[in-house]
Amino acid sequence: MKTLIALALIATTFAGTAMAERINVASNANVDRSVQRLIDAVEGAGAHVFTKVDFARGSASVGEALRPTTVVIFGSPKIGAKALQQGQTMALNLPLRMLFFEDANGQTWAVYDDPTTIAPSHGLAADHPAVLAMRGALEKLSAAATGE
Repeated sequence: MKTLIALALIATTFAGTAMAERINVASNANVDRSVQRLIDAVEGAGAHVFTKVDFARGSASVGEALRPTTVVIFGSPKIGAKALQQGQTMALNLPLRMLFFEDANGQTWAVYDDPTTIAPSHGLAADHPAVLAMRGALEKLSAAATGE
């Protein structure tokens, strides 16, 4: 009986958790260049780059090796505020972020989660105008970063 209760709790927990669709875009440049292209595109669009996190540098600081792996965190209150007004827990996924990494074959990738698949778990419709604006921005910015 305890096993059935535990399984029911696990199923309930996962049923309420949205699984984001992960978008992977191959880049024609290395991680550093791709990151800089993203930063330039974000700033050129009038949005703000809050920070970038260089995991390879952090790993090196403790004597560990890691292929280039950087996350850029960015956004615009113009879009984010409209989403947060309806679903404040969307703040868990904002500001937007994009991961750049070099795989074992030397290919650089830009990766982000599709906001339309995350939004419903925060009480927002997948077609909410702010969510669609986030998706469009991520598509446009990833293309600029990767040379698409």
